[in-house]
Amino acid sequence: MATMKTGSSGDAIKTITNHYIDGTFVESHGREVVDIIRPTNGRVIGRVTLGDEEDTRRAIAAAKRAFATFGKTTKEERAKILRRLHEAASARSTI
Repeated sequence: MATMKTGSSGDAIKTITNHYIDGTFVESHGREVVDIIRPTNGRVIGRVTLGDEEDTRRAIAAAKRAFATFGKTTKEERAKILRRLHEAASARSTI
């Protein structure tokens, strides 16, 4: 889950600590955190936890399982799936 922290200017800074793997948001195994910088003013607007080797393995395994059926879908079916993914990600976005 994402957590909120307050920066020195009083603005809330969101920290993203999960990844979308195998159809769900899962807590990152990785622990390295990187700042997200607003290019217009150089301010930190958020932080993201990077995936590590274990996260990568989980994502690759999920992709291999998904390809068995996803690779046989039509363009229309794929577009519908991508719209659902967009809706799920947008519903969680606060930035």
